[in-house]
Amino acid sequence: MLGSCFADNIGERLTDAGFDCMVNPFGALYNPQSIYDALIDRSPAFYEWTQKSYPKDDIDAVIKQADTYILTFGTAWVYVLNQTGKVVANCKKQPEQLFSRKRLTTEEIVKLFVHFIEKEIVPARKNVLFTVSPIRHKKDGLHENQLSKSILLLAADTLCNAYPECCHYFPSYEILIDELRDYRFYADDMLHPSQIAINYIWEQFQQTFFDKKTIDFIEQFESLNRILKHQPVDATNEKYVQLVAQTKEKINQLQHAIQN
Repeated sequence: MLGSCFADNIGERLTDAGFDCMVNPFGALYNPQSIYDALIDRSPAFYEWTQKSYPKDDIDAVIKQADTYILTFGTAWVYVLNQTGKVVANCKKQPEQLFSRKRLTTEEIVKLFVHFIEKEIVPARKNVLFTVSPIRHKKDGLHENQLSKSILLLAADTLCNAYPECCHYFPSYEILIDELRDYRFYADDMLHPSQIAINYIWEQFQQTFFDKKTIDFIEQFESLNRILKHQPVDATNEKYVQLVAQTKEKINQLQHAIQN
């Protein structure tokens, strides 16, 4: 999973549900160019402007082995390092005069990801799931934010129409903006989704992509996770010892269910 901090929200839920995920190993990536660079062009210059430094060999292995890529576009606006002419993933609070700001076009985004899809997705019969982050980039101005989101939506739609067998779209943006709407579904900053909204979007995500067997597994897995995270006051207490035995049995049953 790569993209804006919304990718972190859903990525955390997938991980907690038992899925084998790598979530934003470079930190949040807000624009499509940086997401593309993370997938295709992990050069030293790219690493220099990321929030996290993850071992390149490990990243290469995960990207090669992954069967599904969930990519969350946050904004069409990018910052170009004047010295190199390259888009940076994160400005790292460096002086503003080091960068030039520009907005990607729909055509530029589509061209990037056609290359990625043709090179990595189609030959290996993998899948890409595009989402557009519902988080408003208020610093761009509300009108500019809407224009930016429109570009991202059009780019995702173009790619999904061009590659319907492997490219898919999940309407996280539309769910929050059009379905939930009310500001009670936003965090205190009125920009990010609240935990209630994230839970709702996660439920819709499950209903869209998972069958009943998978959803039942997730419920059992999450229940076990809550038990495993519990810190007992007295580990020798008879009831706690019984709980441990019951939990081990549930884990064995779940492992057997997965294998079958």
